[in-house]
Amino acid sequence: MHKLLCCSFVVCAAMARPARTQEVASDTLLTVDHYLDWEQVADPQISPDGSQIVYTRRWVSKVDDKWESALWIMSADGSHHRFS
Repeated sequence: MHKLLCCSFVVCAAMARPARTQEVASDTLLTVDHYLDWEQVADPQISPDGSQIVYTRRWVSKVDDKWESALWIMSADGSHHRFS
């Protein structure tokens, strides 16, 4: 009986938690919106002749709630940056 009473108390206490507060918008603090706007660059590969670099660009698709990625290419000097 004592175990049942303790379990009931834990369940009731968990359900009685106050609702999570809304995140305050900020230009200086990291927020979820800031994180979701970030992009990641990974896996750069230099062409055999050294003239181009191919890399992966990742971002969060807020609509589909998942990570998306694409290959991008640019000249080794940083010019001609484009979607591959």
